Amino acid sequence: MPNYFSQSEMITTLVRWSSGPVRLCWVPQPNRYAEPVTAVHCFCFAGDELILVDVTGRGVSIPGGHIETGEGLLDCLQRELVEEACVIVDSPSLLGAVECDHSVNPAFQPNLRYPLLGSQLLYVGTVTQILPFVGRHETSKRIMVPAAECLERYNDWDSVLQAAFEDALLWKAG
Repeated sequence: MPNYFSQSEMITTLVRWSSGPVRLCWVPQPNRYAEPVTAVHCFCFAGDELILVDVTGRGVSIPGGHIETGEGLLDCLQRELVEEACVIVDSPSLLGAVECDHSVNPAFQPNLRYPLLGSQLLYVGTVTQILPFVGRHETSKRIMVPAAECLERYNDWDSVLQAAFEDALLWKAG
């Protein structure tokens, strides 16, 4: 896919996760984002459909997950795509980062997986192989939906995710 140029700006919103309030900020095509990077996710397009997964504790979302010790970002992404969605994306492109700021929650207790401030990187790519789905780990099903219906199926859609999704659609349009 050719390079795309994001039309979105940095967008910030306050959300409520199970741990309490979190300030999220969309940083499109980042040169810099908050470290550490704790997770990676991917908008996976299969034709005009988007691959979603139903994950225990997270609900319907795009596939992705936490980085294991010593694992590279793209290695983690490929592992998570196979584990959660049973798909392969050959050349994912970095869209941007969602900075997660827990400082708005006075009860928050940072740890290695969830620091006070960190980033989750969002990628986009074309599915090159759909493997037979095996519900393992925490994923109960793979869902293929027309991209236009993603908003209705996704848990906890917010303005930050909307900005990232719009950039994913720009990338797909080429």
